[in-house]
Amino acid sequence: MPALIANTFVACVLQAAHVNGLPPDVLAAVIIAERGDIGAASRNRNGSEDLGVMQINTSAWLQHVARAHAGGDASRAYTRLRDDSCYNVAVGGWILARAIESAHGDVWQGVGFYHSRTPRFAESYRQRVRRIHRRIASRRSAATTAQR
Repeated sequence: MPALIANTFVACVLQAAHVNGLPPDVLAAVIIAERGDIGAASRNRNGSEDLGVMQINTSAWLQHVARAHAGGDASRAYTRLRDDSCYNVAVGGWILARAIESAHGDVWQGVGFYHSRTPRFAESYRQRVRRIHRRIASRRSAATTAQR
């Protein structure tokens, strides 16, 4: 990925974290765990799709996003969630913040809720994101130490 694009995406992640009161490393870990990509539309067994870098579920969120940001136009909201990585991260950050809020501020429970309200799926996802988060924190610590 060219540096300019990477730097722009990092700026989008930092902005979404700031606006939604999220720890940037947690948001980044969720993005990595989702394994989405620009233009991604992953079909689920129930017929819904998960869109873009944060794999935002159409069944759960498309109509809400369409009403809030696309004048009710679900097709326009779908395309933007799928193809605009910065917008996808902004919406995904908002969803993650709402999940944490519904978990009474418990970040890790909220991370699980971002993925599923089914306890076993939420727990498995939470553990995966925590492992990724630890790797991010470890790399940041190593980079900070190397700069000294």
